[in-house]
Amino acid sequence: MKYSFVLYFLCLGLFEQCVTNEDHSNAILHHTTTNTYFSKTIEDPYQHLENLKDTTVLSWLNYQNDYTRNILQNISGRQKLLERIKENDEMRSEAVFNLKVLSLNAYYYLKYSDNHEANILYFQAGIDGAETELFNSENYKKTSKHKYIINYFQPSWNGKKIAIGFTKNDEEFSEVVIYDVATKTFHDEIIDHCWPSELGGINWLDDNSGFTYLHIPDIDTTSPNYILDAATVVYRLGDNPKDLHIIFSRKTHPQLNLKPADFPIVNIFGKNQKYMFGRVGGIGFKDYYYAPTSELENETVSWKPLFKKKHKIEKFLPYQDEIYFLSAQKASNFSLFKTSFDQLNFDTPTEVVPALANEILKDFVITSEGLFYTTTKNGVSASLFRLEDATVEKITLPAATGSISLSSIATTSPALWIETESWISHRNRYRYNVEKKTFVKENVTPVVKYPELEDIVVKEIEIASHDGVKVPLSIIYRKGMLKNGKNRMLLNGYGSYNWINAPMLYPYLLYWIAEGGVYAVAHVRGGGEKGEQWHKAGYKTTKPNTWKDFIACTEYLIDKGYTSPEKFAVWGGSAGGINIGRAVTERPDLYAVAIIRVGLLNTLRSEIAPNGQNNIKEFGTIKDSIEFEALLEMDAYHHVEEDTHYPAMLLTAGINDSRVAAWQPAKFAARVQVATSSGSPVLLSINFDEGHGFDRTQKSKREELADIISFALWQTGSEKYRVN
Repeated sequence: MKYSFVLYFLCLGLFEQCVTNEDHSNAILHHTTTNTYFSKTIEDPYQHLENLKDTTVLSWLNYQNDYTRNILQNISGRQKLLERIKENDEMRSEAVFNLKVLSLNAYYYLKYSDNHEANILYFQAGIDGAETELFNSENYKKTSKHKYIINYFQPSWNGKKIAIGFTKNDEEFSEVVIYDVATKTFHDEIIDHCWPSELGGINWLDDNSGFTYLHIPDIDTTSPNYILDAATVVYRLGDNPKDLHIIFSRKTHPQLNLKPADFPIVNIFGKNQKYMFGRVGGIGFKDYYYAPTSELENETVSWKPLFKKKHKIEKFLPYQDEIYFLSAQKASNFSLFKTSFDQLNFDTPTEVVPALANEILKDFVITSEGLFYTTTKNGVSASLFRLEDATVEKITLPAATGSISLSSIATTSPALWIETESWISHRNRYRYNVEKKTFVKENVTPVVKYPELEDIVVKEIEIASHDGVKVPLSIIYRKGMLKNGKNRMLLNGYGSYNWINAPMLYPYLLYWIAEGGVYAVAHVRGGGEKGEQWHKAGYKTTKPNTWKDFIACTEYLIDKGYTSPEKFAVWGGSAGGINIGRAVTERPDLYAVAIIRVGLLNTLRSEIAPNGQNNIKEFGTIKDSIEFEALLEMDAYHHVEEDTHYPAMLLTAGINDSRVAAWQPAKFAARVQVATSSGSPVLLSINFDEGHGFDRTQKSKREELADIISFALWQTGSEKYRVN
């Protein structure tokens, strides 16, 4: 039975007691639009849902969200799970994030407030020094109807001023204000339309008189000019922020042939640097330019070419008169090279560390004690090395680790820290003593250990995909598990943008394992686990390898008795929606439930969405006949088939999402609700106050986590999690 909006208010009470898909679909929304691409006509029955300002569309979204909220909040066990999540959050009440170390005596970081709806900026006078609260985001614009949190901060070099970015409603974009540490007051000026948390950050000038930042002229997600024609700006303290002094943009530097969707970003690698660097930001490898920092005083900066996309440079650092850089130009697994500023040569540079056969060079830093670099195998096993006077030394780690993050203060300082992480432990921070070759634990925050994660087995294997290629698969489960096909499985996969799905203690993993489930991660092609070739093997026209790898991992887990289709749950988010969406549309018989957070599910239309121009670089464009076919093939929405037994689904969307438009999951949900014959619920949760999820409150994160875990447990047959 299908209901129209006329019956909505009369029938809501009935809907709230039903959990089958057919009871909450809405036939009135179906009216087909046709689009023609290269002589191929594509029917789009829910294209009108793309108009998020249409009152009918908004009514339907509200209806879907109300229905979904009612179902989720009536899952038995959800409330107790939410309470346990809150208890664990409170155990980590001292947890810090966004740690920035300006010197051994100057630590800056954020913590969540006691109510977890705000965050607080702190200063600490070194690892053992006194902690001082600087500013609580609750006190910013207290009379506003919006919730503001701190999503970025950067202290000046002398520590007297702090540029603090505040964002509202998970919009990501910041309005930056200058906090005076001595007087504990803000400057009057508000610098809006700033995107420091994502692109380029804020670079303070050597004399602390101002900074550079990325200015976004149009931040209205419904505008055709959304995030186009960005520019890097120099702001001087006390100036009018509306008077933009642009130093890098398409308008000011037409000779660089920048596109409207490019992000002209400036980086300055520390204080007293001879050069600054401009990059054309976006997806993938980038073109870079450089100019003397002295030109910041000029009306116009003369940017010179540094290196091009073809040089496949992942990271670089200026050091004295040279540039050190990681490049995949010679080998997919990356090599470390250097070249001189006096005679730049990125085509045939000097090799410093050659590429490895079975590992990738992941990261490096330079200190006064030498160059330190990390490697990773399959994205899940990390190692640390020191290069000094052409001698490579492998450093013994305090414990085996899945991933390592490096940090330092400056190339002139000896200080080096590593942060290690695994599937079953939070980050541990260590300082390395080069002379003694030892690590000293320097956790700024206590690292909580959970009893649920005792006696856990972590299995790292490789399985053969559809074409014989070996795909890494991480499997995490409690010791003593029987491979009898009766275990609940939660499998995650991403596979885009060269991103490595490295070991970390996901909250999904913690609570799934706590309920007796098995958690796994498929390191599918499109990610960076095996270097640039792994990325390109799941990119544009090769994208099907991404979900075919995921399906191969699914079949392996079923065949080996870890689980069975009726116990199988999968989840992914953002661009990972392509992977999960196509896996469940190609092989719906393998899964009981699919959860997709703010997922990219309608790639054929993503080009016209906010941020769509940037996604072209990763997925392709409909203006190219070959890439059009690739986009259609990876489009989960257009692979939904009528009268098909689809798994239960929970899809989420954020109205303020600047990366994946809310209509992407909405269209997919609408189509599956009508098409599925399984009777399993297809729920759409719309957050009308938030966006992609980066800048949500901790309270909001808890609620969503409880929704996802309880829904997956319900749909895989848990007696504790049911809807009666």
